[in-house]
Amino acid sequence: MARWALWTFLFSFAGALAGGCGYVRSVAIRDLMAEVAETTLRHDDVDLVMQALPTYLLLMDSLIEADPGNAELLRAAAEGYFSYAMLVETSNPSRAAVLYLRAKGYGTASLIARRPAVTDLLVGPFPAFENIDQQLHKSDVPFVFWAATTWGAWIGAHPDSMGALADLPRAIVLMQWVLARDESFRHGSAHVFLGAYHAALPPILGGDPQRAQTHFQAALAMTDGQDLMVYVQMARFYARQMFDRELYVSLLERVLASPVATTLPDLTLQNAAAQRLARIMLADVDVHF
Repeated sequence: MARWALWTFLFSFAGALAGGCGYVRSVAIRDLMAEVAETTLRHDDVDLVMQALPTYLLLMDSLIEADPGNAELLRAAAEGYFSYAMLVETSNPSRAAVLYLRAKGYGTASLIARRPAVTDLLVGPFPAFENIDQQLHKSDVPFVFWAATTWGAWIGAHPDSMGALADLPRAIVLMQWVLARDESFRHGSAHVFLGAYHAALPPILGGDPQRAQTHFQAALAMTDGQDLMVYVQMARFYARQMFDRELYVSLLERVLASPVATTLPDLTLQNAAAQRLARIMLADVDVHF
């Protein structure tokens, strides 16, 4: 009964926003999304968040149908679908791949809504795409970041697709642009992205283990080691690629020995998810080494 009441409220609220005046609707949506995102990031119950996120995502879809050109709303949807995909990826990779595709769609749509001039560049020849920075401003960092992050996640979910891998240089260009403008955005997440890229790929495709280590260490420095997901990604991409079982195990054991709650409350949910993933990865250690 309570769940039905929640659905009724959320979609009634969405309908009210859709019918309100443009300014009031825009402010209400922005405030709602910011509050929901902040509350979610500070939560330590991964299961509860996983149960609640589908309702939130359906609400986002409904709001976007009513206001398809809202860049902020599209960006928030990209983040929401990406986050949910990450939580379900270990148990259901095929479902995660579908979610990453939707996240990618919202991520690129948010960037286009923010800067319409990039529309043709995103799908055009790569030499032209490399000049995309001429159409971007520093204030676009959140939109570029989520376009790159969701694009990269979708590529990662299709490792056997040459078409997907062909898009990887575009995601890298976008994330390098973010790094150059604000390397501290979301606690250095651009460093984590690029660290995973350089660790996972062979040198002939742009991989570089030393650069991977540099990026991971830079990300850790930005939170004084409090972002546990960085250790997980180092184990998943760097230690596994280097066939370093000892490092792999030590990184994951460090995650499990660290507190979820830190001086950075917005890392709480991510740290709880990192510990869950670390347990799964440790159980599978003999599979990879």
